[in-house]
Parts: sequence; structure tokens; C-alpha cells
Amino acid sequence: MVHGREKDGRIDEFGVSGYVYKNIFLIYDRRTESLWYPLDDHEWTAISGIRKGETLPFIEEPPIMPLGEWRGQHPDTTVLLGSRKEIEAAHSAAESTSADGNSDAGPG
Repeated sequence: MVHGREKDGRIDEFGVSGYVYKNIFLIYDRRTESLWYPLDDHEWTAISGIRKGETLPFIEEPPIMPLGEWRGQHPDTTVLLGSRKEIEAAHSAAESTSADGNSDAGPG
């Protein structure tokens, strides 16, 4: 699931709070430290703090595509894959992407 970060023209930054409720990690927004919980399948809801009761909808997840294609469309994206070896391999694969956007390596 991917949730939105923008509300009333302001982009929020979230982090994992370290709290668990009903076996789900709660997230918090760094600006107000309000706690957020996915109360249903469509949105996060603030359950405490000054934003209690506010909601943020889930958004459509980006499509799965080869890393080289993604980097071509979103060159400023930072992709975290795992170990340094995996990251270096992905970086090498992205650099060797052919002009038509196809890559011989990458996830998927």
C-alpha cells in the first residue's frame, strides 16, 4: 500500500513510531508527532495528537517495471535495494541500459 503525503497543500514526512497497535506498526508525522493507523483499506487515520481524526488516502501504487526503465522516467529517484553489492549491481545494470530503455538486469 502507498499512502498520500499531501494534505491542504502541505507535504508531510512520516516515520515509524515504534508503537504497535493490533499487530500493526503506527507511523507518526514528524511535524506534529501525531500517530497514524490504517483503520480501513482506503486511508490512514490519525488516532492521537493534534491531527486526530484527519485522514490520508492511499494512492495508486506505481507499476512494476525494470529498474533501468524506472530510472529513465524518474532520474532523480533514490532506489534502496539492500546490500552494497546489490546496489552496485543495480547501478551497473542501469548504466548499461540500452537506448530503448530495456535492461538485461534488475528486479522482477
